[in-house]
Amino acid sequence: MRTVLKFIMRVGALFALGIAASKLFDWFKGSPDGVGDQGFSFGDDNEDPYAIDESALGGAVSAELIERLVCPLDKGPLVLIDGKWLVNRRNGYRYPIEDGIPVMLVEVGERYRDDSLIVTSAAGTAVSVGNGSSA
Repeated sequence: MRTVLKFIMRVGALFALGIAASKLFDWFKGSPDGVGDQGFSFGDDNEDPYAIDESALGGAVSAELIERLVCPLDKGPLVLIDGKWLVNRRNGYRYPIEDGIPVMLVEVGERYRDDSLIVTSAAGTAVSVGNGSSA
């Protein structure tokens, strides 16, 4: 009688494991119906999500925050330029400040890169410059 009961318990446990595995498979099987069928786009008119509204540039950002922010690419210091851009002087990446919020995405910094802002040493390598501010 005991062996029959053990057998039934084992079969029940295996059955429960099978149901659990089936549920997990359903969770991770992919996108729901209708999602991802047409490919990715930024909107109806394919607007660029990294476009900056020039009229929204600037805004109040605390000096403490600016001192703590670093370039997300090389983790080096940034320089505030015209109260609108945080600039990495080693690679020319410019990160905009929109309505007082720094946009610290590498893609944005790369898009608004300005090679004329790169500071190089006499040896031709980029110079590390500290946080500063010029208005």
